[in-house]
Amino acid sequence: MDGVQELLGSRRIPVMDSILVTRELLGAGPRPLGEAKSIVLCSPSRSVERRQHQDLVNVLVEVLDELVGES
Repeated sequence: MDGVQELLGSRRIPVMDSILVTRELLGAGPRPLGEAKSIVLCSPSRSVERRQHQDLVNVLVEVLDELVGES
């Protein structure tokens, strides 16, 4: 599956589309969706996207902390 993720990443296939492709390769259903998400986001070829996702999450947590502190 690493080869598939490298191919999708090298072709600049967006993360969401890569998750859907990976899910189809694993088989349809709720369990493969979670597996597909993990496979794509843990792939070494997705390190940039993983970092961007973590940066976004960090900003959201900071904003939520500020909002909770104001109330």
